[in-house]
Amino acid sequence: MLKAKTDEHRDSIPLLKSEIFKITDLKYTVSEESCFTISSYYLKDTWRQNIKTKNWGHPMHSMASRSGSFPPALADYFITNFSKVGDLVLDPYSGKGTAPYQACLLDRVGFGVDVTPEAYVLTGAKVHAIKHEEALDYLKSIRFGISKINIKETPEEVKIFFSTKTLSQILTIREKLLEDLELSTDSIDYLNGNVSHHAKTKKEQFAQYWLGILVGILHGSSSYSLSLPCSHSFSMAPNYTKNYAKKHSLKKPDRNVIQCMIEKSRYLQSAGIARISGKAYLGKAQDLPKSWEEKFDLIVTSPPYFTAQSYAWDNWLREWLLGFNFKEVRKQTTQTASYEKYSIEMYKFLKETYRVLKPNKRAFIVVGDVTKKSKEGKTIINTSKIIAEEGKKAGFGVELIINDDIPPTKRYNSSFLTANQGLQIDRIVCLKK
Repeated sequence: MLKAKTDEHRDSIPLLKSEIFKITDLKYTVSEESCFTISSYYLKDTWRQNIKTKNWGHPMHSMASRSGSFPPALADYFITNFSKVGDLVLDPYSGKGTAPYQACLLDRVGFGVDVTPEAYVLTGAKVHAIKHEEALDYLKSIRFGISKINIKETPEEVKIFFSTKTLSQILTIREKLLEDLELSTDSIDYLNGNVSHHAKTKKEQFAQYWLGILVGILHGSSSYSLSLPCSHSFSMAPNYTKNYAKKHSLKKPDRNVIQCMIEKSRYLQSAGIARISGKAYLGKAQDLPKSWEEKFDLIVTSPPYFTAQSYAWDNWLREWLLGFNFKEVRKQTTQTASYEKYSIEMYKFLKETYRVLKPNKRAFIVVGDVTKKSKEGKTIINTSKIIAEEGKKAGFGVELIINDDIPPTKRYNSSFLTANQGLQIDRIVCLKK
């Protein structure tokens, strides 16, 4: 039974007293180790109401499905309530760009940083406010010749997904777009940690826009998808896909790739685009630009949860499309089963978050509980406690932790799990500088 807090407890938490979160009743808050927690169900007018509406939000959010992403409605809630028009909003683990783009839609300037190439490309494709007509003019201006890469040289695991006709188009199109974006292993070295890129010119931004769309339609089962029918959210294992396709007689479709890209772009912009343009950077959350000292008004982000999601492997086919090897990309991601290593990486990230955040501003960190296996059995790790502890070391005050149950259909790889499997709860750690 949840017990009501005393007035003394209430007065010690200004965030709750001021009712910023519109909590239905303070009796639903629980004090745990000097920090208040509450279920998201007891907050008014939140993403809990919006998430029930299928496909809530702007069509641009559906550019690509990516495992481990929070819903646009959640980003909308924190951006709307904790920033104002014209503010700068940062997500240093931007993923598919949900928070930065929602910030732009709300007339804030959305900044996104991510260390994985497909996440960086998707974020930039959304936040640069590229109009479909202008992007189409750019696409029509490109002279697509014959790819320098012979289709025979394409890895066999890639060929499993595409027909020869479709694959030959993909190779030709990606070659020109990557050339215009100037994104390549010549300038980016994941093995040695040289990971930095930013699309500055309009030409680069046009290329990034179309690459984002190409990443989004690369695999899936929609009418735009270029692969044989498979998951849209993550790149499936080649051998499993090969055997499954054979067993179920799945066909590799012959697509007009350019036409699929154009049709997808039309749909994404069917509700217009954001009036404000944002910025996207390829880089690490633990090493943000030095010039960003006390630059941001709000941070909304979701770092990796130990090894709960394997972002590089989950996007191995998308990484291939962009010219990278997922094994090399993985070396720069925060993917570890070690409690100590994870804590160290989270401290570095939170120290940078503290540095780039303006005084008296907030950061909202979304993390999930993780099941860790050992000889003694399974242990549930409350990742939010690590964030709270490392956040305090970095200088933050911990105001509140919101417990947010994840519906079974929204969980990581949910189509392959039972109702009791997968990440079952996210927790949002509310930090203030």
